[in-house]
Amino acid sequence: MNNRDFFNKLAFKWDETSKHDVKKLEKIMELSDIKEEAKILDVGTGTGILISYLLEKSPSSITAVDISENMILMAKKKYKDCRVKFVTKDILEYNETGFDYIFLYSAYPHFNDKHKLFSHILTLANNGGKIIIAHSMSKEKINEIHRKNHAIQNDSLPPVETTAKIMSNYFEVDKMVDNDEMYFISGIKA
Repeated sequence: MNNRDFFNKLAFKWDETSKHDVKKLEKIMELSDIKEEAKILDVGTGTGILISYLLEKSPSSITAVDISENMILMAKKKYKDCRVKFVTKDILEYNETGFDYIFLYSAYPHFNDKHKLFSHILTLANNGGKIIIAHSMSKEKINEIHRKNHAIQNDSLPPVETTAKIMSNYFEVDKMVDNDEMYFISGIKA
């Protein structure tokens, strides 16, 4: 089973089974330091968990991309704001540019080739644009959940230092958090 099939199968019950801590999501927003009127890309949006928090930051637009048609279908039902555009596509095949912030919330472990991911994301970001990788759980908890599911058992979240080492080939790493509560790393396109 590939990622598209896996997430399509789970989409209709995702919001019931996958819980996200509001306080941690607010902390992710605080660490992200989003400016008003920003153009935001939400990679692996799923059912749009992050969108309501991003809308609070008064962006000019949010493009929510996911490989799963059913995840996008569920997200569309929740958000009717004209600033939000939904796209069903593999991010590595998505080529719209000019983003100020590119988020990968609860999505990073599902990309096998991290260099290819960062290289492509770099082309989508504005100069001075920011990439943010975040999880509202610890890497240990994420990896434990993934190990229990055959379809995603190899999709692990590496230590933040490992991600920073790869990311620094493409972005200037500016913030890192890797503790019992959450995982966060951001970088800026020079």
